Amino acid sequence: MPVSALNNLLLRVAVVLSVVTSAFSSQSLFADQSGPCPSAPALPLTDDTVVTVETIEQLQSSLADAEDNTTIVLKPGTYRLQRTLSVTADDITIRGPDNQCDQVQLMGAGMDNPDHQGVTFGFWINARNTTIANLSIRDVYLHAIQIDGNAHAPRIYNVHLVDAGQQFIKSNPTASGGGVDEGVVEYSTIEYSSGPPLTDHENAGIGYTNGVDVHSGQGWRISNNVFRNLHTPDTADHLWNAAVLVWRGASQTITENNFFLRVDRAIAYGLGDMPRDHTGGVIRNNVVVMPAGLYSRKRRRRADAPVVVWQSPGTQVLHNTILTNGNMPFAIESRFDATDVTLANNLTDAPVVHSDGDLLRNLCKYKTICRQYVTRFSDQNVTNADPAWFVDIEAGNARLKNKGAAQKVTLSRFSDAAHDSAGTARDQRVTAGAFE
Repeated sequence: MPVSALNNLLLRVAVVLSVVTSAFSSQSLFADQSGPCPSAPALPLTDDTVVTVETIEQLQSSLADAEDNTTIVLKPGTYRLQRTLSVTADDITIRGPDNQCDQVQLMGAGMDNPDHQGVTFGFWINARNTTIANLSIRDVYLHAIQIDGNAHAPRIYNVHLVDAGQQFIKSNPTASGGGVDEGVVEYSTIEYSSGPPLTDHENAGIGYTNGVDVHSGQGWRISNNVFRNLHTPDTADHLWNAAVLVWRGASQTITENNFFLRVDRAIAYGLGDMPRDHTGGVIRNNVVVMPAGLYSRKRRRRADAPVVVWQSPGTQVLHNTILTNGNMPFAIESRFDATDVTLANNLTDAPVVHSDGDLLRNLCKYKTICRQYVTRFSDQNVTNADPAWFVDIEAGNARLKNKGAAQKVTLSRFSDAAHDSAGTARDQRVTAGAFE
């Protein structure tokens, strides 16, 4: 047997063993994660052509020469990027050899380094069915992963993204006004090591950052990820960036089972008074924690909510656990067109509201005149949560020590949130929040 064929066979055997081991793992997604990324089921190798590389030159050459249905496996090590890695062939997988996201490191010249030497992005994807898995991308000047035009169904799996100058994952609209559809981001960690960049990139303003930014895409799923430290200082030009932003005509997004810590805003379906900025979809079983004192007093006066549904008719926001710790007046806010919006079974420490615009929202902060809007969803959510109720919520363990506190109201079961964040089936008597 040729050496290359033998190596590929051994690699497949290792992956299969990893799948079996993962199947019997009892680790929870956040609190028990053993590395920088959440515990993920192993990703098996496909029957594609498999190419193994161990240098950045080999990686660049393999991508340039790749035909459709090729898997490129990177051996463990640090790969210093010399230019953006372009993916233009269909059904390409770029991955590390095992189920770790930190054994393969792709590194740029620094998120604040204007001498980026052509490494503006880590990956530029303009192809169908691209998978990037089991590796880290860090220190890039603009986006860790940019997805454009002809792309479809990109998959980001078990990837650690650290320190990007703008959006970590940016999915752009097409020239015709459509977007990249059916993207998946899962079992990944997206974070700043010490905070977002403090310099302006491409004249976009300081603090122009997001974790996942999807324009016009249909049917994305963003699940089982960790978002950390997406918090800009008061001096930044952009103060309310969502870690997950889907807008500009996007629809049917699923955002589920994610953990957000120290972010300025966690999730935004739609962002402005623009008809159907987003449509449908569900936000379920997420945990959001804003540490006490994250916002200054001045910033708190201008704040709204960590989860917003603005001009997104038909969206459901179900069974999320949100602690604002006094940084924001609301936990969840729908605004503008709230046709068929459902905000239910959430466990929060701040009101869950619908607002018709900025004027009413500001009145709600200071006056009792809008109590009817503040209480509109009060009978469908538990909004007096206390950090003491949870096992260790700042570490991501949002399990309740005593579920009684969260069962003071009668809640209905929703078929679109039939399981909790750990995969436990919900019965007819459900508990508010991400965990039963």
